[in-house]
Amino acid sequence: MRRLLTALAGLEVLVHCDRRTPLPVFAGMVRDHGPLVRVLPRRATHVASWSLVDAELRALRVWLSTSRSEHVIVLSGACYPLVSVERLCAELAGWRGLSRLRLNPLPHRPWDTPRNPDGGLWRVRRRFVTWGGRVVYVGNVPLRTVRRRPPRGLELRASSQWKIYARPHVAALLAALDEHPELVRFWRTTLVPDELCAASILSSPELVGEVAGQVCDDLPWYLDWERGARHGHPRWLGVADLPALAAARAAPPRAVARFVSDRDAYRKLFARKIASTGTELLDAIDATLRV
Repeated sequence: MRRLLTALAGLEVLVHCDRRTPLPVFAGMVRDHGPLVRVLPRRATHVASWSLVDAELRALRVWLSTSRSEHVIVLSGACYPLVSVERLCAELAGWRGLSRLRLNPLPHRPWDTPRNPDGGLWRVRRRFVTWGGRVVYVGNVPLRTVRRRPPRGLELRASSQWKIYARPHVAALLAALDEHPELVRFWRTTLVPDELCAASILSSPELVGEVAGQVCDDLPWYLDWERGARHGHPRWLGVADLPALAAARAAPPRAVARFVSDRDAYRKLFARKIASTGTELLDAIDATLRV
């Protein structure tokens, strides 16, 4: 996390760390972080639950009220930039008023499971049981109850937690959630809503109007799903992946357009997942790619 903050030096950064992280570890992450880094109140978050969406939304509200920047990028401590801050800002300058996040209509076949081969529709078609802000599991199976329909006007999209929001779209997302409490009720009892909520709302003209045409189906992150998909997560990267990262960094920038024929034929701005143990890969990225 400290290495990531250093790589982002010169940018405003909002940091949220899970409340359950031991205080000495948390303090080490943000020690001497500088005036552009703002540490948010810590809240407990749980995998697959609304708490992750809630933490993001709280951060977005702070950003909208305290910053004048035109984009906000959602990263985790396992992400790392492949370009310098100057190159990142230069590329995003051409995307003013446009957001970049995955917009896969459901059913989305990569979300098939052996128990639920329906392209992820099982995540939303039933109400999941929650307790203390987290989905209840019996064994490895999340408990769900009655069938339901999505709220009126909501167009479901499979997405990713990692995204680049344009400022007007953050305002539209928050306004839709404030004006339609049924959306919050729906997402609170959905499985893994952080991979669905924002993209679905921002793809719904009935909820956000013309904004739905300004959100681009795009994920400028390098992830190795081919060798990691059987575990349900992208693979952890190592120094042996540097040539692939260099190729992703050297590709031409993505044109400002909603659809392209090859999602991987343009420049990636970030990579994940990069572990917090060892610095060899980060040292190589800094020395060869972020110059």
